Amino acid sequence: MKRLASLAGDLNKCVKCGTCRSICPTFRVIGRESAAARGKLSLIRAYINGDMGLGDDYLRHIKECTMCGGCRDSCPAGVDTVRIINAARAEHVEKEGVSFAASFMMKNLLDYKGVMPRALRYVSKFRGLLFKDSPTENGLVSRFSLPVIGCGRLVPELAGTFFLDTAEAKTLDAAPDINEAKVAFYSGCGVNFLMPDVGLKSIKALEKSGPVLVPGAQVCCGMPAYYSGDVETAKKLAIKNIKVFESYDLDYIITSCATCSHALKNVFKDIIAETGDKALMERAGKFAAKVRDITEFLPIKSPSALTEGQDENQSAGGKKTVVTYHDPCHLNRNQGIRDAPRDLIKSRTDLEFKEMRFPCSCCGLGGGLAMNNYELSVKITERKADSIRDSEADIVATACPGCIVQLRDGLHKYGVKAKVVHVVDLL
Repeated sequence: MKRLASLAGDLNKCVKCGTCRSICPTFRVIGRESAAARGKLSLIRAYINGDMGLGDDYLRHIKECTMCGGCRDSCPAGVDTVRIINAARAEHVEKEGVSFAASFMMKNLLDYKGVMPRALRYVSKFRGLLFKDSPTENGLVSRFSLPVIGCGRLVPELAGTFFLDTAEAKTLDAAPDINEAKVAFYSGCGVNFLMPDVGLKSIKALEKSGPVLVPGAQVCCGMPAYYSGDVETAKKLAIKNIKVFESYDLDYIITSCATCSHALKNVFKDIIAETGDKALMERAGKFAAKVRDITEFLPIKSPSALTEGQDENQSAGGKKTVVTYHDPCHLNRNQGIRDAPRDLIKSRTDLEFKEMRFPCSCCGLGGGLAMNNYELSVKITERKADSIRDSEADIVATACPGCIVQLRDGLHKYGVKAKVVHVVDLL
């Protein structure tokens, strides 16, 4: 209980005002007290006081959270609800452990050069048995109620060639003059396994300002493990990534995934601070100081990257294509990056930018909710789908591969025809 006990002071700052209920995406759908942060903090306090054990009901309530940070940002008492809730998840893992399947995935599959690529390719062989092609969307629709996936869910196809296996990425890992590069690209799982084109377009944009390095030894940022409560695995992945990138003389480490940039900037430092190793903490701090999300980096460092590809998204009849933007929680709430991706979109003079209602509302993916409770997760997405429909946008841009997957599924489910892309797809 050491991790939770260290947060007892922050936990006790909660005055039960209920402000968190007004912004919580899970409470908006469920309407149950335990769905909002106030209820979760009451349950966690009861556990600390010995009035409640680590039972299934307790864990279910703690997992009913996207970890979006809306409650933390709106709390008048400044309670770091996200940190407390994740500490409660970690406490459960420390005491009760995780399932064999989860343990295997976290410890073996998150290493890009280990079991994960082979496992994914093996699973893809059963594609036709488990999924059917979507007649209207890019992706596959699950035929049955599958573990983790659910039934009728639109999921992306695995890339034929993973990003780190592409000739372009391998060249930027092994080129003789790559040591001259001051910018490195971190792909993350979404770009590597599902959206290699986003990675390739990101490299092309970054190369406008000089050589780019793509270390082939990089691994998952660890956020799937972190949000499941497996902090130790997340810590090992963080340390491995730091070792990989610090071996180069870099000025910047760029990623096109909002979740990854949040992890590399913020979470790495937090979980390594728990080790008490001052030397390692200093290394984590230096690493984090170099990390930039591509949406905050490009407008400043590579303005020429914004001028190519004009008129590619022109609608029929010369009418400008309407684009709206979804704020990933990990980018907006956790990094304070809101204007930069919008400025990138607006730099396209052939596009019309239109703000949707509730652009900052959570899409429902985060915190492992899309894996643990798909029905709740996609119900949260409905509000976002309605906002996109009302905006009459042709394209929804965002800056997180995870959000892209969730939004595509949600728009498919709720009959909204807008196309979902990454911001770099519009550059």
